[in-house]
Amino acid sequence: MGAARALMQASGTTGFSMRTLAQNAGVSIATPYNLFGSKQAVMIAILETELTAYREALGRVQGDELERLFNAVSIATELYADSPGFYRALLFSVYNDGGTEFRSMFSGSGHALWKGLVEEAIAAGHLSADVEPNAFAVNLGHIFFSCILEWVYGQLSLDELALRVQYGFALALAGMADQQSAARLRERAVSLQKRLRQLWISHAEANRPITRNRSVPA
Repeated sequence: MGAARALMQASGTTGFSMRTLAQNAGVSIATPYNLFGSKQAVMIAILETELTAYREALGRVQGDELERLFNAVSIATELYADSPGFYRALLFSVYNDGGTEFRSMFSGSGHALWKGLVEEAIAAGHLSADVEPNAFAVNLGHIFFSCILEWVYGQLSLDELALRVQYGFALALAGMADQQSAARLRERAVSLQKRLRQLWISHAEANRPITRNRSVPA
């Protein structure tokens, strides 16, 4: 799997062949087939490893049940920042050419994660008991993965991805939170709005065309 990850990081795609994978790993062409059976099986094994590492990283982070929902976003974007080419290739494959098994595995695991975090927040009293965990988790997943897709296609920076997802989470959670948590979430949303605005201004300034000074010296 290390050879496959290196190829994905270097190229930003999953378009390598099993022969290329074997050459990159320094083994015979038969070896990856003997170990995995197919390229899709290689991708599934990689995804399983990444999802396990992600859940373990989230489990090590301190914070209350409400904060863990935001930590889940921060940890994901930190992982993406470490190996952007690899994660772009992996996520592109999930949504486009990985097959239904690959996509269902990713979406199923992701939904289970968000549902578990929502259930923890309800049990702790941060969210109303009226919240239906499945429905709410689906909504959070849509917010998260729609922004991930924009990043995969080069339309968002990772900084903006994290801010936009957390802003969406804060707005969604505030509507179903207890009074104290709702006030805390609104405060977070206002702070995120300001950070998003600052980011957009800095992007606009960085992309502003340079104009020559046309004044004639005296």
